[in-house]
Amino acid sequence: MITVTILLTILGFYMLLLTSKRAAIPKAIPEKKVASKNPHVFKASGLVLLLAAFVVLSIFWGVGSGIISEFIILSIVASLAVIVVPLQIINYKQMTIIFILSFIFELYLTYAS
Repeated sequence: MITVTILLTILGFYMLLLTSKRAAIPKAIPEKKVASKNPHVFKASGLVLLLAAFVVLSIFWGVGSGIISEFIILSIVASLAVIVVPLQIINYKQMTIIFILSFIFELYLTYAS
């Protein structure tokens, strides 16, 4: 469940980052072209994904600890995204592999006993 909330947080913040006018995002990123054509859709979708991550963690861990945990996850994701996105160190294929392995590892640790 934590992997899903981290994925929702990353996608939500990335969508909001793409619509930012102050962020130094290269024009070579294909999502940047789509985000510049539809900024309102990307902003609304990013906010909905972040809100969904807050709700999922609040349901899963309780209101107080869910909100605090989501703020911690959001601060980590935001700081990493601001550094990694302009440098283009990682692409979506690598992120997909990382999240699939993380999700499998989480399921294994949860239901192994």
